[in-house]
Amino acid sequence: MSPLVRKIVGTWLLIGCVMVFFQVLVGGVTRLTESGLSITQWKPLKGIVPPLNEQEWNAEFDLYKQKVQYKTINEGMALSEFKWIFFWEYFHRFWARFMGFVFIIPFAFFVLKGWLDKNFFRKIGVLFLWGGLIGVYGWIMVKSGLTGMYVPPIHLSIHLVLALSLFAYLIYMTLSVYRADSVFPIRNPQSAIRNLAYAILAILFLQIFFGGIVSGMKAGLAANTWPDMNGEYFIPASLWQLPPSTIGFTQYNAQDFWGRILIQFLHRFTAYTLVVLVVIFFFKSRNITTDKYFKLGLNLFPVFVLLQATIGIITVLNCVGKIPVFYGVLHQAGAMLLIAETVFVIFHLTKTETK
Repeated sequence: MSPLVRKIVGTWLLIGCVMVFFQVLVGGVTRLTESGLSITQWKPLKGIVPPLNEQEWNAEFDLYKQKVQYKTINEGMALSEFKWIFFWEYFHRFWARFMGFVFIIPFAFFVLKGWLDKNFFRKIGVLFLWGGLIGVYGWIMVKSGLTGMYVPPIHLSIHLVLALSLFAYLIYMTLSVYRADSVFPIRNPQSAIRNLAYAILAILFLQIFFGGIVSGMKAGLAANTWPDMNGEYFIPASLWQLPPSTIGFTQYNAQDFWGRILIQFLHRFTAYTLVVLVVIFFFKSRNITTDKYFKLGLNLFPVFVLLQATIGIITVLNCVGKIPVFYGVLHQAGAMLLIAETVFVIFHLTKTETK
């Protein structure tokens, strides 16, 4: 690619990163405001247009009234209240469609111009297939929840991991375009440091998976204290005093206290592990290169992981009666920034010569 083409394609990919970031945040709001089941049908084309008059709004509301969620927790809801939760689910779906246009139309233009080589073309193909898979699974997720009070936590978590893995892939592609002609003079690239970075990324995605389950189970309500969990500082006694139960993982169950405590304990333990590993990585990697961009990213690594841990603690402390939407979404944003930071570091550790 010429410098101009590289700048245009890179900007396109960067816009895609921002849009995916925003889409995941809207998904978090949709989940935490319990809006995800407000639209009961999947209409890929007709669904672009929202209800335009009172008759259409009442028709949508009547469909929702037939579902378990309405009959269980929202019976008597006013139409104005329904419009509020409908908005978030509709906007989440609308933004997904909008992203499709933002990706496809410029891509078609680039192909016509002959700007993309076969290798890059294949990488974009993977991006499109991945995005389509997330959309299809999103409907599978919603459909699985229409027969119950909420979407099953396991489906929420899988959908979240798929979305954030797409975000990570897009970040890496964006870096590969912007810094394709750069040489990173890594001093004696050590496989141990590189492997530690990969381990951090793997544990981070495990942590995100646990986080999706925590959110879906509303597990924050089971123990909203820190650093202890309901007065206990190590393994919560309820994990061996109560009978094990995992029903809350596959379908929402407010009575599954054991499962809620287990998943929150795992989420906390994995967070501590990540903080320790990132700090170790930082000290091991400080002097391996003079590249100013890598050093900037490396300096931000411990800042981001500590910030994310802090937001997580604040979120837990505010889980009083209900999950705090603002802190929950902020925590999700922090996870995405940490993913971007980790991918940034890995990119620079693996690309040590001009390609």
